[in-house]
Amino acid sequence: MNNYTPDRGDIVWLDFEPTKDREIGKYRPALILSSKQYAKKTGMVICSPISTSIRGGLTEVKINGLDKPSVVASTIVNTLSFRDRKAKLITKADRRVIDEVLSKLLPLLGA
Repeated sequence: MNNYTPDRGDIVWLDFEPTKDREIGKYRPALILSSKQYAKKTGMVICSPISTSIRGGLTEVKINGLDKPSVVASTIVNTLSFRDRKAKLITKADRRVIDEVLSKLLPLLGA
């Protein structure tokens, strides 16, 4: 059994299937936005998917350290079971990436 518990800023592999309509799917990297305490307590993570389809949108945040040029889809937010979705740590994001993702997401939530 895997004892890994994701924490904010972790970049992990997650299974985003099944999906509906225009949702981002596949087994892909994601940026964890929630805390380790939240993950331990609930078994869930709040995350944004990472994509290699770079369109230059205002809500994309470039991320380094992956095999291919990638962006965090900062305004797509999922709450998923990290165990059922097979979370596997890839690396840790720079603080700049986390701050930029949150700066694009929070205004949409009225925060």
